[in-house]
Amino acid sequence: MKPDVNLEDLRRAAHRRRLLHLVLGCTALSTLLTVGVTREVSIHEEVDRIRSAPGRDLDALEVRQTELKRVVRDHHFWTGAFGVRSELSELEVVIAELRRAAEARAADEARDSRRRREDAELERLRGLVAAERGRYADALEHFRAALRAAELVGPSGFDGAAWEHRGQVIADIEALEHWGDQRR
Repeated sequence: MKPDVNLEDLRRAAHRRRLLHLVLGCTALSTLLTVGVTREVSIHEEVDRIRSAPGRDLDALEVRQTELKRVVRDHHFWTGAFGVRSELSELEVVIAELRRAAEARAADEARDSRRRREDAELERLRGLVAAERGRYADALEHFRAALRAAELVGPSGFDGAAWEHRGQVIADIEALEHWGDQRR
């Protein structure tokens, strides 16, 4: 009978070992799943905390792009990585389009400013020629047109500085108006 008892003890010990391995395996798996889910949740919360950018706000879009790139760089593998990488691709396209549009607007504004400057210079020269020829009424109109063309640019003037002839044109207008008042 002794051999049966030993065999039974061996079976129970093997069963306990299998049960222990099962419990340890389940505990390890549960721990890994908990760590993985916690990590995923924290990364998703980190992405959610990044400020969303209004559709055409270039600065806000660039900030969001930088922050999303940081998240992708810091966390290589996670379930939301493909979505964030897709958003980064879309952001690159939108940012590039907005930059091109801003550059085009700046070029248009520079062209308009140059054209207005040329118009103001041309009217000023016409006014000087008319004044030299004694056509003071025409000169006054040309100087006023030159001043209007210069004023269209705004307070920053041409290329960020006031028109260098503005003061002289104003003085010429005042002198011609004063001369006209005296003649009446």
